[in-house]
Amino acid sequence: MNHSTLPRLALTIGDPAGIGPEIVLKALLDHTLKALCHLSVIGSRSVLLKTYETSHRKESMLNPDSLSMIDIPLKGSITLGQGNAASGAASFSYLDYAIKETIKGNFEGIVTSPISKLSWQAAGYNYPGQTEVLAELAGVERFGMLFVAKSPQTGWILRTLLATTHIPLSEVPAALTPDLLKIKLDLLIDCLKNDFGLHTPQIAIAGLNPHSGEGGKIGLEEQNWLIPFLESQRQIYPEIEIIGPVPPDTLWVKPGQAWFNPQTPKAADAYLALYHDQGLIPVKLMAFDLAVNTTIGLPFVRTSPDHGTAFDIAGQGLAQEESLKQAILLAVQLSQVRKKALN
Repeated sequence: MNHSTLPRLALTIGDPAGIGPEIVLKALLDHTLKALCHLSVIGSRSVLLKTYETSHRKESMLNPDSLSMIDIPLKGSITLGQGNAASGAASFSYLDYAIKETIKGNFEGIVTSPISKLSWQAAGYNYPGQTEVLAELAGVERFGMLFVAKSPQTGWILRTLLATTHIPLSEVPAALTPDLLKIKLDLLIDCLKNDFGLHTPQIAIAGLNPHSGEGGKIGLEEQNWLIPFLESQRQIYPEIEIIGPVPPDTLWVKPGQAWFNPQTPKAADAYLALYHDQGLIPVKLMAFDLAVNTTIGLPFVRTSPDHGTAFDIAGQGLAQEESLKQAILLAVQLSQVRKKALN
């Protein structure tokens, strides 16, 4: 690959009191990543230096002195493993800088390390998560959280989109509407076509209630609007095989088989779950260390590892960097696809 055409990516270190600094230094020890993209780390150099200097296994981390980074100094003290207002303010400032510089054209994508919503709130930032900040600053109203993972056993790729995300379970039925699901389905179809080259994909969509309502005996959402909605979308997208609503307790049988057994029949190209845990419990069960969260609908690429700050193990050298590495690799792939589309 021509070095001058490599994607330019911003990599934030996330909450400095969490495992973000550790997984960044561990992931970037893999020098093959340097051959695939221009990575600029956005965070506090003092945090990365302390993470490296206090590590009992320096050989598993990249020395921060060799990093290309934008240093945003800490304002306040932090304690490793204990998120607070200072760590929340710091992680928000890293993300804010990355987004604004990407919008200016200085980066083609952003890879974000984990943040703590509680730390953000302590610092006065009342957002459900990084996704909503990205969408707000990018000026988009239609966006979604897509989780992507490639099975090391079979090579099959799991793609799961959430219709609703960080809201209480009690609010899910009211939040789910044909208009919302239309936005998410359109985004998913565009993403599959434009980012993954799947022009005639098979998409499986979950029901809301047990047994998808069992003909109205266990909830009415499927009968009242979900089944008619899906039928209308089949008319709009005749080239797409739209399956559903699939009972939630059987939706994940084929993906599980496709993930672990190369002899099983092909599963769907993508899955649309109606609420957070309906989609993320199976994703994390199959691919906890490999899954990547990518925000679709943005004018630039954004990926993130599918795990949190893990304050309980911060500073102990136990954090696994594989999900972050996969997030970087996916950001490279998606950036290349988008660049080709523009040329």
